Amino acid sequence: MTADPWDLLETAHTVLVVHAHPDDESLATGSLLATLSRAGTRVVLVTATRGEEGEVVPGSIPEGEDRPLDEIRAHEIDAACAHLGITERHMLGEPPALAPGAEPRRYRDSGMRWVRKGLAGPAETAGPASFTHRPRKDAADDLVALIEQARPDLLLGYDDAGSYGHPDHVHAHHVTVAAAERTGVPLVQFASEPDDTAFVWRDLPGVADQVESALRCYRTQLTVLGRDGQDVLIRHVGGQDDRIAMRSGLRR
Repeated sequence: MTADPWDLLETAHTVLVVHAHPDDESLATGSLLATLSRAGTRVVLVTATRGEEGEVVPGSIPEGEDRPLDEIRAHEIDAACAHLGITERHMLGEPPALAPGAEPRRYRDSGMRWVRKGLAGPAETAGPASFTHRPRKDAADDLVALIEQARPDLLLGYDDAGSYGHPDHVHAHHVTVAAAERTGVPLVQFASEPDDTAFVWRDLPGVADQVESALRCYRTQLTVLGRDGQDVLIRHVGGQDDRIAMRSGLRR
């Protein structure tokens, strides 16, 4: 089998991508997923948590809105997926992403705090239902069930750094690795750090409008500031400015 992750991706009929929260699919892999969808690849997205612990951009929720944040973020991810061309979206712990015979499981957003410089951990308020505190085997069992139902040619997931180190991202990495080992489905990881030489990089032209539209759906989580060429400029809810480039780095 080829060692080039892009060759694997381009020959796959179905790709199952694993993310931790609503918005991660657009922030970390928006250009890649839009490119795959445009090429006719069947993209199946599974998200582990509903992002209940996320901060909210001031003024993004209208006065009088009585829906809880998880319902608002579910609407946001549905809209974003439509722009990216993703028509199959699932929550981990709900059928078909639920182990046979198991009661539905709700993996709660773990939140995040910095334990020390460069090391993140779950928020101090993270309870036993949080994704990082639930047994890894439960989540892996649920992901295996979805793999067996969707029958992907390839899994796409975080590397061991989990993008910016969020504990839910890192946990999702380990869950995905475990499911790949159990099912034998190849796993391709996307890079956390720009230009990491351990990954094979490619530019992904022609999808910036789709990615920008998807990002604009996440009014509670970020603000789109505009464009610099093909890059989408955003400001995260915490005030950090970021550049979402139309390129991706992959490795086996």
